Amino acid sequence: MGKKDKRAKVAEDPQPKKAAKFEHAHFQGLPLAWRFSGCDTAGPFAWTALDDPDYKKVIEALHEFETKNWNEILATGSHPIEAYRIDKPARDRLAAIEQDDIDELMSFRLTGKNRVWCIRVQNIMRVIWWDPEHQVYPTPKDKADRGKKASQR
Repeated sequence: MGKKDKRAKVAEDPQPKKAAKFEHAHFQGLPLAWRFSGCDTAGPFAWTALDDPDYKKVIEALHEFETKNWNEILATGSHPIEAYRIDKPARDRLAAIEQDDIDELMSFRLTGKNRVWCIRVQNIMRVIWWDPEHQVYPTPKDKADRGKKASQR
């Protein structure tokens, strides 16, 4: 007498009904965190240039990034940039604030041109600049212009 298959027969596998509602942006198992103690308070990208109503918008946007995973953050147009590729005034400012020894910066896209620039140390984003006009790493809209810009660096 042969053994009977005692597994339940189903037309299709059941699908889970609940999905995770909240997921931190994990970096090596740690949630995304912001550090403001090193903010640049002088120069062209200083945080002191922010108007009072803008502070609330920026903080809300940074809070929103904390609810995203790394792929979702990158999908917002935010991305790492090698330090040597940023515009010369920004490189000069890095030297002035004694941060010119870093290899990479992280650009967080808030809206259109608005960017927050950070130095990433694992999961901690050391916030340094507010860039309301996309001047730290300007990108031409036209692909032909991008080629020209790259050859000028």
